[in-house]
Amino acid sequence: MAPAFFTYLRYSFAFRLVALYVALFMVSVSILVGGFYWMMVTQPWDETAEVVTRELDALSHTYKVDGEAALVAALDRRFRAPAERRAFHAFINENGKLVAANLPSWPSVPRLGFYEIEADRYLEGDEIDYQALSKEQVFANGARLIVGRDIEDVGDRQEQLIEGLVAAFVVSIILGGAGGVFMSLAAGKRIEAISAAARKVIDGDLSRRVPTTGSGDDFDNLANTLNEMLDRIERSVEAISRVSDSVAHELRLPLSRLHAELEDLASAAERGDMKPELAERAIAESVRLKAVFEALLSIARLETGRHSVPQENVDLTTVVSDAVELFQPEAEERGLPLKVTVAPNLMLQGDVNLLFQMVSNLLDNAIKFAPVKSTVEVEALMHGGVVSIAVTNEGPGIAPEHRARVTERFYRAGDGTSPGLGLGLSLVEAVAKAHGGKVLFRDRNNTFSVIIEFHTGA
Repeated sequence: MAPAFFTYLRYSFAFRLVALYVALFMVSVSILVGGFYWMMVTQPWDETAEVVTRELDALSHTYKVDGEAALVAALDRRFRAPAERRAFHAFINENGKLVAANLPSWPSVPRLGFYEIEADRYLEGDEIDYQALSKEQVFANGARLIVGRDIEDVGDRQEQLIEGLVAAFVVSIILGGAGGVFMSLAAGKRIEAISAAARKVIDGDLSRRVPTTGSGDDFDNLANTLNEMLDRIERSVEAISRVSDSVAHELRLPLSRLHAELEDLASAAERGDMKPELAERAIAESVRLKAVFEALLSIARLETGRHSVPQENVDLTTVVSDAVELFQPEAEERGLPLKVTVAPNLMLQGDVNLLFQMVSNLLDNAIKFAPVKSTVEVEALMHGGVVSIAVTNEGPGIAPEHRARVTERFYRAGDGTSPGLGLGLSLVEAVAKAHGGKVLFRDRNNTFSVIIEFHTGA
């Protein structure tokens, strides 16, 4: 159990992230303490060392020029002079005799450079701590002069900073490690919930969703995004299933009829009895089947992006006018006047053939389902950078409960017996989306409109 837990922490991104933050925190603390150390320890030490060096040089000069008595007097004045840091000294003459000193002890052998001497004092039973930063001069006759200044406060700060830094490191490691474990377990729990949902989906349960806590944090945002993706995948799979069922249903009858007519045709040919009407019906069925497959292929290519839409300037004014001209005879035959309002110079980037087919499908549906001797209205206009193509006929149109599905392949509103292949609006939506447009439905004054909107950015 323990090795597995530590292995989990080792590969836990959350734990590694916390460990990185702990390391960065420790580096930051080190830099901060280092700067404070320089300001509170290094700089005062250097300043004191510089003062001691100047005083040693001055006192050495006094001894060399004015002699031992002048040096002793100078040392006494230095000791009694008020100063921020207490003055310490010791002078041993050339015979090894101690002449003047306020240091309790000093090295028996001369030392080079700076060194520190414990110079504690005892007063009325109390100990007063001093730490003398000292430097000495050995004269040619063998005499020794030791000069120092108290840096007890600098040493105390140094110890406190070192202890504080060590404590900060220990606390950082403990708290950071504990926080890393906590965060790793908390994040791991959320990630495991996502993984569990994903495994269920992989196993075929497309209804499974990633649970959310309602906190609105990054994990909830990720869960919402994944759930939205799963919703779309589930709808797509359901649509594919419905399409498969619809394809099987739609093609079974015409294929059966085609097969029966071809058998009848073959039997008639064997008897030498040619029946052109059988051949004509067989051809009609094959044409219908070809139309179904071509429509399905076009929709699939557009939806999957396999049909690249050329970015050519298309004059929608001409496209809509040509489509109206194509369906004008059929509309007149059914007693349906076409009311056309098309703005000039409506331009769009895309495929002229696909756009023509889209408008043709809209007109075909409108004329097919319009009541006899009613009016079919066609509009192509631009408002605020949006080009809209609207085809309107009279009557109830598509009931609201069917509108969410009428663009699915083979879906027919109502009782499902309406004429056509059930692919017209599917192709309309696929072409519109391929050109950055959207399909809208509108009821108004006992009329029904199918509207395609394109945002041109103009």
